[in-house]
Formats: sequence, structure tokens, C-alpha cells
Amino acid sequence: MSDIAIELLKKGMIKIGKFKLSSGLESPFYIDLRMLYSYPELTEAIINEILQRYDILRYDCIVGIATAGIAFASFLACKVRKPMLYVRIERKEHGTKVLVEGVVYNKTCIIVDDVATTGSSIEYAYRSIKEEGGYPLAALVIVDREQGARQRIEKLGLKFYRLYTAQEIFNELYKNGLIDSESFKNIIQYLKSFYN
Repeated sequence: MSDIAIELLKKGMIKIGKFKLSSGLESPFYIDLRMLYSYPELTEAIINEILQRYDILRYDCIVGIATAGIAFASFLACKVRKPMLYVRIERKEHGTKVLVEGVVYNKTCIIVDDVATTGSSIEYAYRSIKEEGGYPLAALVIVDREQGARQRIEKLGLKFYRLYTAQEIFNELYKNGLIDSESFKNIIQYLKSFYN
């Protein structure tokens, strides 16, 4: 985990500072894994770690969430030779007007995304898959920001798999001298504010 956390920081996918999130909240860090797929060796290391930890083969298909989850789902699906589908952000107003692209009817699914914050996009994907006749059983993310996603997803009855938590990543970065103590303290206080 240490090497991967360090690489994510070095490659600019983890940033420390003040950032406004899509929720409107301010955060002392930002995790943007959209650039991950520009680094195939790092992507493969993450996929391999996921496959060592979790039994992805038990699901009929892998469903990515537009947009960041699509590339992740594609890499994972190719590696395990499972069908890959994706959930649109909103229903198309033309053509088939579907929310889920791909054959989901009567299939067991694992929903994948790069980062989870509150879990709202995973809940949206869950509802979309059910509407199309599929069976969402689990969700998987590379990073859980620990801001309520796990609780929300488990409340839906899904298994929740996460490769790393934000706290695990920042503990590693601090331990390796890559973030200063003040930034580390602010990040940990921020994360603790979401624990109930």
C-alpha cells in the first residue's frame, strides 16, 4: 500500500490544500484518480491488489459509474474476463433511453467507482440497475473518503469493498515524510468529523 499511496501523491492524484467538493463542502485534501489510467503499471498494481483481496469472479458483471468509474470497470472487467456495463449520469432522451448501458437484466452485479465520498452515486447506480432488472449485490471503490459512503451502501444491503481508506493513505504518506505534521493533523481532524 505504501508504494501505491506514494505514487498517487507523486503523480498528482492526491493533493493537499483547500478544495471545494461537489457536495459544497471544503476539504483539506483532494483525491482525483481520473489520471490513474495514464499509468498502466500503477493501474495494474491496484487491480492486482483488488483481486488478491476480493472475489470479483462471483458476480456476473462489473458496472462502472459514469464517468470516472467507467475506465476502472473496463480495466477490471478485461482482467477477469467479465462483461462490463456502465450507468449513465442521466437517462438518454433519444435512442433506447436507458440508464444502464449493457445487458444487466437478471445479472448479479458489482458496482465500481474510483472514489466514494457520501455514496450517493453508488446508490444512484444501485437504483438504476434494479430498475433495469439487474441484481446489484456489492460496491467496490479504490478509495473511501470515509464520509458516509460505507454506511449508506450497507444500508442498501450491498457489500462494500474498498481498497484503501483516506486515513490509511494519509497515515502512509505521513509515515514516509511526504506530508507535514500540520497538514496531517488537519486531515485527520477533518476525517474524524465524519465519524458518528
